[in-house]
This record gives sequence, structure tokens and C-alpha cells, in this order.
Amino acid sequence: MAVDPIAFRVVGLEIRWYGILIAIALVVGIVISYYLAKYREKNEDEVINFAPFAVIFGIIGARLLHVLVNWSYYSGNLSYIFAFRRGGLAIQGVMVGGLLALAVFCKIRKLDFWVWADIISPALVLGQAIGRWGNFFNQEAFGIPTDLPWAIYIDPANRPAAYASSEYFHPTFLYESIANLLLFVLLLLMHRFYKNKPNRLPNGLILCTYLGLYALYRTFIEAYRVDSSYLGPIKVVYILNIIAIIIAIVIAYILIKRFKENNK
Repeated sequence: MAVDPIAFRVVGLEIRWYGILIAIALVVGIVISYYLAKYREKNEDEVINFAPFAVIFGIIGARLLHVLVNWSYYSGNLSYIFAFRRGGLAIQGVMVGGLLALAVFCKIRKLDFWVWADIISPALVLGQAIGRWGNFFNQEAFGIPTDLPWAIYIDPANRPAAYASSEYFHPTFLYESIANLLLFVLLLLMHRFYKNKPNRLPNGLILCTYLGLYALYRTFIEAYRVDSSYLGPIKVVYILNIIAIIIAIVIAYILIKRFKENNK
């Protein structure tokens, strides 16, 4: 049985589950960041100050990357570029947009970027875990056909032409949501380590762990997806993930090297 992407209607306006879940993810992310800042003995009010910029630039970055990757479709459907309720946000765009905004914010407020990047990382991945359920209601981001017990039914209108005769598919959005929750727990444990054993590791490693591990398991999950965008014969996400993993490793190496040199 297909699910209805519309949660309810108010004076003729459709309120979709996708939008509700994104809103919940944003609120939960802000709350988590607030308490993590307090836990790390930083000024938690800076989270409130940064939140509007994070939301604006995160959404712009997510939509911009999604449109660029799928330009072959949007070039012929320009009116859909700003149709956020239809779905279509690239999480890599959220990362880039949010981190760029954070870098500027920290520069203006004279804050340590790496500390605050570590603080918002768990919030980002938890928000992803919540937001992925918007894909369930929109019947998107699913995988290849399967007869596994946890397979989900996809309405004929939402099936790719190559799989029009199939009914049940891998819930790849669920796989990623679970992986995100596990990564969230790991990042919280890392914050506990930093709190209990200060000055043992450089700040910024939590961010690197988030970027690297997310890109790694997203690569495996993407292998099941049937709605991926391609650059030639290669899935675009694979390219983005390889770049993210390299960046995470390079940043971690530089931070650790600098940390050791400063402590000599």
C-alpha cells in the first residue's frame, strides 16, 4: 500500500511529511548542538546565533547541489527548481553550505572553527537520520527490487521504467538512516572522550570522522539505489564521496601533525 506524502491540508495548502521531517531535523539539530556546546564548556548561545545562517546556507547548498547534479532534468523544468516540497536536497550540499557558513561565522565571532565544527557534526548526522524518512513518504531514494521481509512497496507511478513490473524494493533510505544513527552515537562517544581527556587529541577529528565515515557507508548504500545521477558511467555520489574521504583524511593528518608539533 502506497503512503500519502501529504500529512494534512490547511486552507487549501498542502503540508507534506517531507517538509515536516526536515523542520523536525532542523529543530533537533539545534537542540543537540546547544547541549553539546554546553557539555564542551563553550558558549551555547553561539548555537542560537549561528542557527539561522546554518539553516539558510544549508538548504541553499543542498538544493543548489541537487539541481546542478540533475541539471539535465531541471534545465527542462525550471519551475521545479524552487519546488522544495517535491523533495530533492543533496546532503553533501548541506555539509558544504553549513560548514562554509560556520567558517565565516567563526571568523566574525572569533571562535575556534574546529571546535564548533565538532560540535555541530553530531547534529548534522542526526538530522540526516530524521530527514531520510521524508524519502519514505515521497517514495524516493529506494533501491533495487527485492523480496526481503523488510522490502517496501513502491507505487507504480514512482517506479523507474526499468523496474515497472516490480513492486517491492530495498528501503535504502532506511539503511542510511540506521547508519546515521550509529554514527551519531559514535560522535557523541568521541565528545565524551574529548571532555574526559582534554588535550589528548586535536579538535576537528570529530568532523573528519563524520565526513569520512558517512561518505564510506553512503558509497556502499548507493550501490543499491536506482535513482542515482551519473557523470558518464560513474555515479556522481561516488565522485563526491571519494573527494570527501580524501579531504577528511588530509585534514585529519594536518590537524594531528600540527597538534604534535605544538605539544613538543
